[in-house]
Amino acid sequence: MWGFERLMGAGAARAKAWAAMVRARKAGGKAWAAMVRVRKAGGKAWAAMAAAIAVAALPLALIGCAGGGDRVTLVLDWTPNTNHTGFYVALELGFYEDEGMEVTVMQPPEDGAVALVAAGRAEFGISFQEEVLIAANAGEPLPIVAVASIVDRNAGGVMSLAEAGITRFRDLEGKRFGSWQVDVYDEIVRECVRLDGGDPAKVEFVPNLAMDSLTGLRRDYDAVWVYEGWDVVIAGLSGVAVSFVPFRDMGPAFDYYSPVLIMNAEKVGGDLAERFLRASGKGFAYAKENPAAAAVILHKYAPEVSLDIILASQEVLSASYYEDEWGLIDRDRWLLFYDWMKGRGLLPADAGAEALADGAWGR
Repeated sequence: MWGFERLMGAGAARAKAWAAMVRARKAGGKAWAAMVRVRKAGGKAWAAMAAAIAVAALPLALIGCAGGGDRVTLVLDWTPNTNHTGFYVALELGFYEDEGMEVTVMQPPEDGAVALVAAGRAEFGISFQEEVLIAANAGEPLPIVAVASIVDRNAGGVMSLAEAGITRFRDLEGKRFGSWQVDVYDEIVRECVRLDGGDPAKVEFVPNLAMDSLTGLRRDYDAVWVYEGWDVVIAGLSGVAVSFVPFRDMGPAFDYYSPVLIMNAEKVGGDLAERFLRASGKGFAYAKENPAAAAVILHKYAPEVSLDIILASQEVLSASYYEDEWGLIDRDRWLLFYDWMKGRGLLPADAGAEALADGAWGR
């Protein structure tokens, strides 16, 4: 963990932003969700967060480096998992080296990849469409854009123990939902309940304090936001019967891009992005065609994760990376979710940043 006193020396605003991130992380939600919360404090908090990273030589966990040539850093959104397999395949099989790049893959700081990329301390990062849109449309916007999709379909949804009888969103009425306490996610759940003919006011949102989803379902709540290719797979391997209801089934606006590859908007020009995406695309193509072999490569870089989990997850996710070409973003799909967020007051009324790099939808 970064030294809190170091940020204190960087200024009270930065320390306040950091404290908010630490509290959110300890609460058990996603690390990057803290950035969304800090956004509520205003654009200055966002700017201070990026500045704090830029001025403090903060260490990150190195989890992959190979090749020679142009030095490139990719910051993950979380610990290595099957969303990231293609990057590790490209690293392991020399695809980045073939493109004249020395690529370093790093785990993120507590606030995720966005601030690092915005501050120019990393060339690429992994984020999510909702996070990118909030950052790009803040009072003092962060200069980030999405340059590629990583998984073509939104794999998020609501998981519950089968015995709870939650097989559709309106079944959440009268139930406890384990919330990250971030507006955009709670509003998505409410909207899906509403679209399914239920009353979102009858859903009880409780803090998600559990270290893992299955523990939380047994102890704290009846349903929780998870990702099909990971949490549902782990439940299956654990012999736990669960129900999973995907958000994308409730309309095209909820088949948004999660996760995405981001870049500093001021550095999009030139051929660096083209070379990195070309090599990464080869990695994801390999993972799509060779899920077991790709899983073994990922496990080399993430030995703390059970190989059985990685193999099972890879079988699920490899088919979802893309249909025709990895990385392409459907601009209309992107704008559907952007319009939904704006219409729900989750973005400023005058939000105008689509935060989508030119050409991301048609390389």
